[in-house]
Amino acid sequence: MAEQKCLVVCFGEAMLRHSKDGQQIEQITPGGAEYNVACALANLGIPTRWVTSLPTNYNSELITKQAIKRGVELTIYPSAHPVGKYHVLEEQGTVLYERSNSAFANLSSGEINWREQINAARWLVISGITPLLSEGAKANWGAAMTFAELEGTLIALDLNHRPSLATFQELWSIVEPKLRQVNLLVISPDSLKNIMGNDSLEDLVEMRRRWNIPYLACTWKKQALKRQERWSAVAHPHGIENTQSISVIHEPADHLGGGDAWLAGFIDGLIEGIKPRDCCHRGDLLAALTQRTFGDLGEIRREELTRWESIEGMVSLLQDR
Repeated sequence: MAEQKCLVVCFGEAMLRHSKDGQQIEQITPGGAEYNVACALANLGIPTRWVTSLPTNYNSELITKQAIKRGVELTIYPSAHPVGKYHVLEEQGTVLYERSNSAFANLSSGEINWREQINAARWLVISGITPLLSEGAKANWGAAMTFAELEGTLIALDLNHRPSLATFQELWSIVEPKLRQVNLLVISPDSLKNIMGNDSLEDLVEMRRRWNIPYLACTWKKQALKRQERWSAVAHPHGIENTQSISVIHEPADHLGGGDAWLAGFIDGLIEGIKPRDCCHRGDLLAALTQRTFGDLGEIRREELTRWESIEGMVSLLQDR
């Protein structure tokens, strides 16, 4: 039973990641878009619930213990099916997934009591990954949005297109009819280009206007050898703001998990009530700080994030303060 009211409810699959760390040693770590967001928010002290399906075994414990460690409240629908997994192949620059028969993919339509789970939360966090996993996952994804709307809970949707699951057109055909329910949509420059024909700030403004999305955000990354410059923009009813002049420079130890940390930082800023540009900057910083360590999850607490936010102008994580 869901007894505690959480500010944020995240719904999605987590899997076990198989990859080599900086010393080329094979590691197994947990990861998943909405799971990562939940862990990052809980690290910042935001009461957060993660709703999912997992079997009862050691592999599931590898996932749940990291969430519990960070203070995430868990709602797990038990399953006889396995935990999904994915392999990061650095040499080929690809990720291979094994998730078609996972516990989450085998969720039944109507299995989740969304009135109980949402329970007056301020935000529901979902992604475009979930409706592509199975008909049951898609049905629960849609039901979550419906109940959130009825409860007055705001919906954050990270489009998060995964070519291994579907073409962009297939994903957009599912998401586009739901946009009237979405309060915050996060897209990549590639997705913006797919939709609008270009990935400029003007296109972001026009896309927000066309679909009447309260907040439409996009993140950019520029790679130069090992260094990466990260900045973002958000279009909203009063215009557009971006962080290109206060970008964050860092050297990622891991290239996964940054987008999820960015979303956590942005939502945290909205909950606090800071300006949209400051929400973007908080997301940029949290993403870069998270990618300083191996694995999808970071250990970034409020005090550390606040310390980096106090720097005016561009921020370089290449030297600690």
